[in-house]
Amino acid sequence: MRIIQTKGTINNGEITVKLTEKINNGEVDVVIIAEKEPDEFDHRYQILQEKGYDNRDKILDLIRDIKLEMLEEKINNKNA
Repeated sequence: MRIIQTKGTINNGEITVKLTEKINNGEVDVVIIAEKEPDEFDHRYQILQEKGYDNRDKILDLIRDIKLEMLEEKINNKNA
């Protein structure tokens, strides 16, 4: 396995990369790190804020509700 780090550009959903090193033709795995794009955590946090979960008490209420749902699901699975 060989790891090469380089930069590329994305235009209309297609990525263009120029390699400075010679590498054999074939399939490769690609990992894309877009520094200026929000990650999953940022996206979920934005949704929480839009739904009004922007303070500590509201977030703790949400966590409590989720825990209760998980407990109910666990009980239901034991009884099934």
